[in-house]
Amino acid sequence: MTSDEFQQEFNCSFEAAIKGAIFSSEIALARKEKRITIVPYDPILKVYTVWDLGKGANMAIGFYQRSFNQIRKIDYWEGEGNDSLPQAISMVTNKPYVYGGHFAPHDIATVDLSTGVTRIETADKLGIKFRTVPMLKVEERINAGKLMFNRLWVDENKCSLWLENIAQYQREWDNKKGMFKDIPLHDFASHGADEYTYAAVIEKEMVNDDMEVVLRIEENRYNRIVARQDYGI
Repeated sequence: MTSDEFQQEFNCSFEAAIKGAIFSSEIALARKEKRITIVPYDPILKVYTVWDLGKGANMAIGFYQRSFNQIRKIDYWEGEGNDSLPQAISMVTNKPYVYGGHFAPHDIATVDLSTGVTRIETADKLGIKFRTVPMLKVEERINAGKLMFNRLWVDENKCSLWLENIAQYQREWDNKKGMFKDIPLHDFASHGADEYTYAAVIEKEMVNDDMEVVLRIEENRYNRIVARQDYGI
């Protein structure tokens, strides 16, 4: 019995039931460790957005915060209909978050034939300055995503659509060879998965003001000391 078959049979894992699911074991571990839960926005920490560019449902945006080695996915959005860059930027800027940066794949620097300018220039005019994600092979991004998943906390409400998609992100089956292909199946689940693996590539660039973080930690430590003194705990 394979690991996925065991998870499906004995742990009732929905993800493991999908043959070739790429992140099935990582999702199962996150659920076991209760890292898929309510993850509130922390106003002390900066929010970073990571984009997979497209139109309508092909555009996906993840919202992340980092606290030391812990990565928090606090929100997620996918477009619909004819949504494009202007609609997505409007949605992002109307969120009550304090942003530290915005990341998009390298093709944001290509010229949009309909406008004659690059999408990165369009975004700049609309109020968002993008940084580009280094260009890596899909397999390299997936490996980075697997490593980061062990430190990932996901808001199960605001990221419910992403959880559905990442669970169904799978490798394509090759009937001729009788095995899964190295390249994942490109379908509706790909956009949320791509956004996430881009985030894994640039996670070290999700930084906060060190002094603010230290002050917050010291304040919490002080409050715990006061509580012990006041209540004898």
